[in-house]
Amino acid sequence: MVHSIPKKLRYITIAIFLVVFVGTVGFKISGGEKTTFLDALYMTAITISTVGYGDVIGLDNKPLGKIFAIVFIFLGTGFMAYLFTTLAAYIIEGELKKVFRRRQMEKRIEKLKNHYIVCGAGMVGLYIVHELYHTRRHQVVIDINENKIEELKIHNIKDVDMIIGDATENDVLEKAMIHKAAGLFATTNSDNDNIVIILTARQLNPKMRIVARCTDTKNVDKMKRAGADNVVALNYIGGMRMASEMIRPHVTSFLDKMLRDKDSHLRVEEVHIPDNSPYLGMTVGSIDFRSFGNILLIAVRKADGEWIYNPRPETTIEKHMSLIILATAEEREILQALVSEKEE
Repeated sequence: MVHSIPKKLRYITIAIFLVVFVGTVGFKISGGEKTTFLDALYMTAITISTVGYGDVIGLDNKPLGKIFAIVFIFLGTGFMAYLFTTLAAYIIEGELKKVFRRRQMEKRIEKLKNHYIVCGAGMVGLYIVHELYHTRRHQVVIDINENKIEELKIHNIKDVDMIIGDATENDVLEKAMIHKAAGLFATTNSDNDNIVIILTARQLNPKMRIVARCTDTKNVDKMKRAGADNVVALNYIGGMRMASEMIRPHVTSFLDKMLRDKDSHLRVEEVHIPDNSPYLGMTVGSIDFRSFGNILLIAVRKADGEWIYNPRPETTIEKHMSLIILATAEEREILQALVSEKEE
């Protein structure tokens, strides 16, 4: 597409065509009726390229033609030299910028910890990247297609670190600092590739949480045996969503609005209670969630896996408990910081 070509490159291309056009027309007029456009174009080409095979249109007895040739040699050749120099500088500058950006990105990735790795930025992976981006989670995207960087920008996802490579390879995952990652998404279009990614990632980071995409439901067990903590079968999710649209349409409309609201970014979030939280032993009723924003406590999950929905005010906060709340990303960060261990 024309719009995908940088403006500066378009101007240089147009200028080159103008020089060739002016030269061709000028030599056609100077050479007379016997001069064809092909001869004039040939004369233009050997002039601006400084090859100089000789006069092919017969300007010996044509003073005006000679004057045009002299002017065109100086101006046309100089202008073309300038254009090609500018073009070369543009290409080199672009490459240098790419190298510089890549190095900056590598330095940022080296400093990451407790981040998320998205392996595959296809249709499914793109939604994951979008969600992590808008809920302010640090992430590294891995994909073999370099064009995915521009695709992310089209969806207003900027400054996301991306590694171009095959996520099934150990060194690529290590570049994404998998040893310090909190979680990994295996979201390529191939179930076999996802299984290999799961196996490799689990070996490199046994403590990390892994969520995988599954196209064929018969591969769900294979992925779990490979080391995935959870597997999302797209056909199953799609069927459940269609059923929900039919029997509880307002619930799905509420969730859709919540996920698509570009202003509030309200989400169902979770806040983990660490070992040394200053809130241990307190009751949920003693916490004024409204003072942190517009937080709504929905449920709590105890360390042993027990769920308490719509917890009573006297419910005691325990270590490794998770608070399930309705909040924005900013409100979640504030509450997480408050319930976490205070630094000395």
